[in-house]
Amino acid sequence: MIICGVLVVLIFAAHAPALRATFVWDDTALVLRDPLIRSWRLIPEGFQHFLFVDATPSNFYRPVQRLTYTLEYWAFSFRPAPYHLTNILLHAATAIALFIFALAFFRLYRIDEGKSLGVAAIASLAWALHPLHSGVVDYVSGRADSLAALFGFAALYFTVRALGQESAWKFYAITGFALLASALSKESGLIFSALAITLIILRKNWKGLAASGVAIAFVLTIYVTLRNQVPPVNVPQLSPPAPALVRPVTAARALAEYAGLLIAPVNLHMDRDVENHPWGFNPVSLTAGAWRELQTLAGLIVFGALLWWVRRTHKREPAIFALLLCAGVSYLPVCGLFSLNANIAEHWIYVPLAFILLAVALQVALIVRPRATFLSVIALAILWIAFLGVRTFYRAQDWQDARTFFGRTIGAGGDSARMLINLGALELSEGHLEEADMLFQRALSKNPEQPFALLNLGAVALKRNDLSTARGFLERAQKNLVSLAQAEEMLAMVEQKEKGQVNLSRLRMASRTNPPSWPIMRRYLAALAVTGQTEKAVAELQAVLRTEWYRAESWQLISDYLARLGETDQAGKALAQARAFDAHLNNH
Repeated sequence: MIICGVLVVLIFAAHAPALRATFVWDDTALVLRDPLIRSWRLIPEGFQHFLFVDATPSNFYRPVQRLTYTLEYWAFSFRPAPYHLTNILLHAATAIALFIFALAFFRLYRIDEGKSLGVAAIASLAWALHPLHSGVVDYVSGRADSLAALFGFAALYFTVRALGQESAWKFYAITGFALLASALSKESGLIFSALAITLIILRKNWKGLAASGVAIAFVLTIYVTLRNQVPPVNVPQLSPPAPALVRPVTAARALAEYAGLLIAPVNLHMDRDVENHPWGFNPVSLTAGAWRELQTLAGLIVFGALLWWVRRTHKREPAIFALLLCAGVSYLPVCGLFSLNANIAEHWIYVPLAFILLAVALQVALIVRPRATFLSVIALAILWIAFLGVRTFYRAQDWQDARTFFGRTIGAGGDSARMLINLGALELSEGHLEEADMLFQRALSKNPEQPFALLNLGAVALKRNDLSTARGFLERAQKNLVSLAQAEEMLAMVEQKEKGQVNLSRLRMASRTNPPSWPIMRRYLAALAVTGQTEKAVAELQAVLRTEWYRAESWQLISDYLARLGETDQAGKALAQARAFDAHLNNH
C-alpha cells in the first residue's frame, strides 16, 4: 500500500501542470464537438459510431473512451481541469495495476519476494514517471492508451493468478471481461489477448490455454459484433504509405529512436518522422541523410542486442524471457513494419515500455551481487527516475494551450505538415495572415497537394480579397475527397464576393458530400434563414434528424426556426428533445 501511495503522489506531482491546461488539438473534436457525449441517454448510440463524428472520419472504435467523456460532461460540462484530473487518475491506476501484475508475475516464476518487491516498485515508478507518456496523461484525447492498459494489466494479473490455481474458471471469466473493456477502449487493447495467451503457453498450461481460448473467443465475438454495427466510413489517406521494401529500414530507425528516448527523453514532440525527405543536394540535406543512415545502423545494433538478450535468457532466466517476449508482442503492431498514421508516436510504446523496464530491472537485480555495487546501481536508478519526473513536469507544461503546444512541438523538431497547419490555422483565426501564410506554405512544401494546407491557403487569400488565388487553391483542394466539401463551401464564399449573392445550391451540395458535414450544413441552414427560406431550412433539418436524431444542436435549431414560423407547440417539443440530448443545454 505504501508503494502504491508513493506512485500516486509522485504521478500527481509530475503531471500537476496539466491541471491548468485547456483542451488542445483533437480535444476540440472529441470533447467540445462530439454530440454523442452530451447525455447519458446517448450512451448506447455512442457504441454505434467511430470517434470524430464531426471531424475528419476515422475508423477508431473506442466507445469506452467516449463513455468517460459522457460522464465528465454530465458532471463538469466543458471545464477542462476535471478531464485532465481523470487522465492523471487513470494513469495512476494503470501504474498500480502494473505493479500488482508484476508482483503476481514474479511470484509465479518464484522470484525472491524481497527482490521482486524492489524490482516491481522501481520498474513501475520509472514507467509511471517517464515523459514519453505525456501524450497519454497530459492530453485529454490520449486517455485511450491508459484505459486500454488499465484493463489489460488487470487481465494479465488475473491470467497469472489463474495459472497458479487448480480451479481457475472465475479468474479466466474476469480476464475475459477485462480484455473486452481493454479492446473497447482502444484497438491496441486487443494485444493483451495475445499477451495472455503468450504467458499461458510459456507455462505450458494446456488446460488454462483452453479456458483462456474460450474467454478470448467471447471477447472477439462481442467486439466484432459491436464494431460491425458501426456504419462503414472512408478513411482518407493524406499521404501514401511507405513501400513494403522501405518499411524494414523505417522499423530499424524507429527502434533506434525509441531506444534513445527511453534512456534520455530530452527532445519530445509526439509524432516523429524517420523517413528520408530529400530536398536537393546541399550540405544540409546530405548531413540529414547521413544521420538517417547512422540511425538505421544503430537500430540494427539495438535489434541484435535484443535478440542476443532474448536468446541468453531463454533457458537461464525464464521470467526475463517471458517479459521480453511480451515486450516484443506488444511492440510489433507499432514497430514500423505496418502502415499507420505516423512512423513513430511517443505514446505508442506505453505498454511495451512497461515490460522492457521490468525485464531490465529484474536482470540488474539478478546480476548485481556485491552490496556496494548494488547500492550504487540503486542510487543511479533513483537519480534517473528523479530526472524522468522532472522532465515529465516540464513536458506537461507544453499542453497549456493550443499555441504553446503547437509552437513548442514545432520548435522541438516536430514540424510535420499537420503541426504546421494547426499552428497556421490558429494564426489565421487571430488575423495574423502573414504568419499563417508562411506556415501553410511550409506544410505544402513538406507534403505537396496537402488538402488542408490548400484549404487554408485559400482561406488566407479569401481574407486578402485575392479571389483568383483563392479559387486556384480551392480547385486543387477539390481533387481530394477529404477536402472536397470544405472546398465547395469556400468556393461558394468566393462566388458570393464575386457576384454579391450566395450560391445556395453549391452550399447544399457541400453539406451533403460524403461523408455529410454538420458544420457545413449548419452554415447552409443559416444562409437559408437569412435569405428568407426558413420553411426550407426546417425541411432540410428534418431530413438530417431522420439519421442524426441524437444531435441536440439540430433540435435546438429547428425549435428556433419553428418559433419564427409561429409553430410554438412544435418548437416547444423540439426544444424539450434538445434538452433531453444535452445535459447542459441551458448553460451554454
